[in-house]
Amino acid sequence: MKDTDTLYVGIDGGGTNCRGRLRDGAGKLLGEAVAGPANTRLGIAQARQQVIKVARDTLLDAGLGDDALARCHVGAGLAGLHILADKEAFLDWKHPFLSLKVASDARIACLGAHDGALDGGIMIIGTGSCGYGLIEGKSINVGGWGFALSDGASGARVGYLALRYAIAAQDGIYDSSSMTDHIMFQFKYSPEEMVLWSAQAKPADYAEFARIVVEYADKNDPVALNLMEQCGSEAQAILRALACRGITRIALMGGFAEFVEPWLSADVAALLVPRKYDARDGAILLAGGHLQPLTPTYEQDMGHKDRFGNN
Repeated sequence: MKDTDTLYVGIDGGGTNCRGRLRDGAGKLLGEAVAGPANTRLGIAQARQQVIKVARDTLLDAGLGDDALARCHVGAGLAGLHILADKEAFLDWKHPFLSLKVASDARIACLGAHDGALDGGIMIIGTGSCGYGLIEGKSINVGGWGFALSDGASGARVGYLALRYAIAAQDGIYDSSSMTDHIMFQFKYSPEEMVLWSAQAKPADYAEFARIVVEYADKNDPVALNLMEQCGSEAQAILRALACRGITRIALMGGFAEFVEPWLSADVAALLVPRKYDARDGAILLAGGHLQPLTPTYEQDMGHKDRFGNN
C-alpha cells in the first residue's frame, strides 16, 4: 500500500464501546479496534475523543501512524445523533480526517445490514434498543430515545429490572430466586451497597447484569424467564411498529439480539432477514468506501465476537 492511498474508517459508536474498522479504497480489510463509549448523550467531547482514538487504533492495527489520519475518509454512526442538536454540536470541530460523515448508529447499522440499499430495516438490541427503517432513503425511527424514556428491549433495561426485582425480593416484597440471590451476593446482600452503586451507574453498567439474567433463564429461573419474556414483548412491539410503517425486511443487530430472538413469536420472526454486513461496514459505505465480500470466517479471522457487551 502506498502512503498516498486513500483509506476508509467505519466507526460504530454505542453506549458500551466504540468499534472501528479500516479498509483501503478497494475494500480490503486492514485493521480493527475498540475504544470507549461514544454515545453523544454522554457528552459531545467524549464522543469526539473516542472517535479519534478508535480511528488511530485501527491505523495502528494496520501498521500505520497518526499521519495517516489525514488520508482517512471517516464514517461514524453514533448513538444519540438522531437528536439534531447533538449532531450539529458534534460536527462543530476541526477534525484531523480527510473527511467526516456522521449519522445515527441505527442508520449505519441499516446500511450495513442491507449492503447500502435504501429500503429495509433493522432493530438494534444491545445496551440500548431501537427500530430503524429506510423506505426510498427516508428514515423511520421507532424507539431509541434513551435509557430513561425508552430502550425497553435492551440489555440495560433487562439488567435494571433484574436489580430492581432483586432489591425488592431482599425486602420480602417479591419471592426470591437463585438469580436474585446471585445478584444480591454481588452487593454483599446490602440494599445500601446497591443504592450507592446505582447513583453512579450508567446504562452500560446495568447491561452487565443482563448476562446474569440470560444465564439463569437458561436454568429456568422463574424471575429470569419473566424478564426475558418482557424483553421479547418489547422487541415484538418495535418490530410490529416497523412493519406497520411498511418495513417488512428487518435484520436484528446488537450483542443482545441473539438472546432475545428466541422470545419472538412466529409471525414477528417471519419479518427477519440475515444481515449482510455489520454497522462498521455500514459506516464505511456512509464514508463513500467499498466492501469486499465477507468470508465464512470473516469475524473469527479478525478476532471479533458479536456478543452482548461488545456493542
